[in-house]
Amino acid sequence: MSVNFYVILNEFAGGGKAKNLWPEIKTVLQERQVSYQVAKSTYPGQATLLARQYAKQHPDLTTATNVVLAVGGDGTLHQVLNGLASAKLTHPIPVAYLPVGNGNDFAKGIKMATRWRSALDQILGCNSASWLNVGTYRDAEKNTTGVFTNTVGIGFDAAVVNDANGKSPKRLTKRLHLGWLSRLSSLISVVYNELPFPLTVHVGQHRDIYAHAYLVTVSNHPYLGGGINIAPTAEVTDPNLDLIVIEKPHLPKLLFIALMLRLGRHMHLKSVHHYHEPKLHLIVPSIEYGQEDGEEMGGRYWDTYFEIAQYPFWIDTTI
Repeated sequence: MSVNFYVILNEFAGGGKAKNLWPEIKTVLQERQVSYQVAKSTYPGQATLLARQYAKQHPDLTTATNVVLAVGGDGTLHQVLNGLASAKLTHPIPVAYLPVGNGNDFAKGIKMATRWRSALDQILGCNSASWLNVGTYRDAEKNTTGVFTNTVGIGFDAAVVNDANGKSPKRLTKRLHLGWLSRLSSLISVVYNELPFPLTVHVGQHRDIYAHAYLVTVSNHPYLGGGINIAPTAEVTDPNLDLIVIEKPHLPKLLFIALMLRLGRHMHLKSVHHYHEPKLHLIVPSIEYGQEDGEEMGGRYWDTYFEIAQYPFWIDTTI
């Protein structure tokens, strides 16, 4: 099958890693005589716009052989997928993902290769799209909708994302690829400054209330923040989402929870609560930061409904 790839390249992904690798990626595409065109995402949100425009410019047909290839990290994939989904095609254009960002959690979640050459083989060797589960949300408070491949987080992890993105790493730090220092600084800052908040979880007719929620994540697969196994039982083939709620204890116990979380042994701790459901409704009556696939959502009140949907991905993980 002859496939035409529309490449959306985020040169800033991975701290500029995507830009540095693109000449090598392009060489492979040319050597294998792949039909492709390239559009560069140069500002936040442009990848969403490019994907939506591309989807609306092409016939809504089952016989189409177009694939949108996101070259970047989880945030790039997130923007591209939301752009394609917002076009609301009857026959959605498949999306592919070349993981050259920092975390690449979605690649880990679907057991895709994380080395770019092997991942590219899994894309170029694919013969048909596979429909994978993605999460969707509808926020009644802000009247917005969205799609996520990894997680939507409220509280701690979102505050870390917001704090880290608000910092401007020094030029030397960038040159030495020590961006993790900025992230570590944000982590320490949020641990000391982030306050617990009230959370109500609705599942069907059942309601749970947490007065001291601290970290809240709705997950489509196990990984968060570059490989942290936040939801060990989550799978992209499961028609359920996994909700993890961690209540804030005193600092020593919080550090213990963080250690258990890193080891993937946190699920049976008293402060950790787990839901495995096809639909979730979360209410937070205070302004809290949110993140979706590592992208900032800003501070907001939350009255948000979550459920599973499916989208076609052009990736063969058996290769």
